[in-house]
Amino acid sequence: MPIAPVATGGSSDDEPRPSTPAVPYVHGRHLVPIRVAPRRFPNHRIEALLADEDRARARIEEIDQVLVDLAAERRDLLDRIRDVHYQLRPPITNSRGRRRRAVSHEEPLPPIEGEPTWLSGRELRAICLAFLRRTKVATTLRQLHVLLHRAGFGIAATYPVKTLADALGHESDAGRATRIRRGTYQLAGDDLPTSTIPDW
Repeated sequence: MPIAPVATGGSSDDEPRPSTPAVPYVHGRHLVPIRVAPRRFPNHRIEALLADEDRARARIEEIDQVLVDLAAERRDLLDRIRDVHYQLRPPITNSRGRRRRAVSHEEPLPPIEGEPTWLSGRELRAICLAFLRRTKVATTLRQLHVLLHRAGFGIAATYPVKTLADALGHESDAGRATRIRRGTYQLAGDDLPTSTIPDW
């Protein structure tokens, strides 16, 4: 992942900002560049930049909530389809039946589009906790993976599914998330009745 250009101290706003080459870490991850701290007394330019950042963050909050709401709406539509199928084809109770096919409400994992932001370690855990905070219901690892891809993130690992499970397991051990059942987590402190936990 390329490193953003870094401005050297003492340069004016009109001077071009020289780009520093990426210095890879020993484990393959680039180092985080050291940035110049803003001036102690902000001027109109700094205030305008901070306001622009606030607007962008607010819009990101709205987009993330829309993604969560769409996932919940999709789950409700699948529940409605299941009820309709039950009424169209009621089960026959006087026979032993046959082996049921595997049916899941899990959304297919969408592909990673464009140039995603690759996450690992602390960043991955923080984003997952943010999505758990927005969903307000117990969420499966698969659904979290879908939300990450929808939001433009990717898991920087050879085995992303295992890495995501390890990340949520770490948060559960640290007390910041609660494991409801296998592969299903919610934010710690959110007491949900069992009836509201979706079977995704």
